Amino acid sequence: MKCHGRKVTKQSGFTIMQMIVTIAIIAVVSTFGVLGIRNARAEYRLQNSARQFAVYLEKARADAIRRHAAPGNESWVEMSGPGTNTYNVRMDYGSGALETRTFELEPAVTFITTAQRTSFDWRGRISAHWVYQVFNGDKSMPVDVSGSGDITVGEQHFPDELIPAVEIATVTGDVIPDAEPTPSAETSPTPSGDPAPNPEPDQSPTATPTPTPANNGNGNGGSGTNNGNGNGNGNSTPTPTPTPAATPTATATPTPTPQSTPLPACVTTLGPSTLSLSQSTSGQQTGTAVLSMSNAFEARTISATQAGSGNSIVLTLSQSRIQGSGYSILTVTTKHGAGNRGSFQVNLNVSPTCGNTQQLTVKVSN
Repeated sequence: MKCHGRKVTKQSGFTIMQMIVTIAIIAVVSTFGVLGIRNARAEYRLQNSARQFAVYLEKARADAIRRHAAPGNESWVEMSGPGTNTYNVRMDYGSGALETRTFELEPAVTFITTAQRTSFDWRGRISAHWVYQVFNGDKSMPVDVSGSGDITVGEQHFPDELIPAVEIATVTGDVIPDAEPTPSAETSPTPSGDPAPNPEPDQSPTATPTPTPANNGNGNGGSGTNNGNGNGNGNSTPTPTPTPAATPTATATPTPTPQSTPLPACVTTLGPSTLSLSQSTSGQQTGTAVLSMSNAFEARTISATQAGSGNSIVLTLSQSRIQGSGYSILTVTTKHGAGNRGSFQVNLNVSPTCGNTQQLTVKVSN
């Protein structure tokens, strides 16, 4: 009997190594995809917050022009400082009266510039240009308001700062001054009437004779104290000698008990308190401030951070730890980019605490 065996078919599949490589590739691609989506959402929130803030600035400006706002009734936009995510807008929202409403930026988006109120007059202008920086934790976007009231978002160059200062020349000698009249000589008026009488010379007063003391004696000086001649006063009374007063006895003053003197409080000072820097002007890209500590008797640690967790400037301390009294030099360096302009606040903290926390204002222009 002939026996037939089963035919073995060839099977195909993936090895374990191939599956591991495939899963790793999928994980890497997915990670980059998630990061890209997260960064895209953060960028969207940043741009949306900056543009919405700019829209309310435009609305406040248009409202001030429409109402022909009088002094005290201007429309304005105000933010409270670095690290905050709300701002107030005062204008007419359609009711015919001024109202102040509060608006919020997108989640995880804050301001990093110092507090400022931008008020628009009846021409839509402000007192001086200002830069607001909106920050999403990684990147910041500027919202510029020029002195004429123009509002731009995300621009590097600021129009007001590009206009050179106008020098007004002083013109002299173009006007002939009017001739001044010559004063005429005036004669002294002659007094009328009787001439003034000549004053009589002062007469010296007559000396008053000094009375001679009476002599009650009889000229013999028998019992008087004056026996040198016969003119003594026999009844003169001798002058009594005064009795010296008793000297008071000095009382011993108690000696005060010495008390321990408390140690003076630790004090910190910062100078200067404001720095004005530039991103492009040579010699103005770096500035320094000195933090001094006095009455310190232990080691202290110093740190410098930009308020609002911003990263628009570079901060460097010459000493981060000081033993006792001393000082540390803070060096501030600007960065290039549109998001690194404006007015920023730097907090200098000392641990353990020594006096009040010092704050440095850094104004950066392009």
